[in-house]
Amino acid sequence: MAAPPTAPQMEMGKPVPGQGSAPPFEPAKAYPYPYPGQDTEAGVRGHGYDRLPCCGLGIGWVLFILGFIFGAIPWYAGALLLCFYKRDRREKPGFIACAVAAVIGTILIIIAVVVPSEVRVHHY
Repeated sequence: MAAPPTAPQMEMGKPVPGQGSAPPFEPAKAYPYPYPGQDTEAGVRGHGYDRLPCCGLGIGWVLFILGFIFGAIPWYAGALLLCFYKRDRREKPGFIACAVAAVIGTILIIIAVVVPSEVRVHHY
């Protein structure tokens, strides 16, 4: 019995230069690859591994907590910093909390000043 015919073997040809072949990848000489275990972004502000200022809480959250102690003034400072502080994006939630607390505090202060005391207190 004869063996079944097989398909002819095809060889992969080498690419011809200039016809879609890419040169071999070479790393840039000015930027060496880090060795294994090296943190390439250590010390860069905004990196997830760096600690935030103010005991790791961040300026925004410290201002938010201090707003309860010092009567809403730190909340206004945090709301202003929300517009101008661009160093670390992780600070933004604390600044937003300060801005929301400043708006709520302002509404409560306006209500306390505008509404007469006789309306707020009922004498029976």
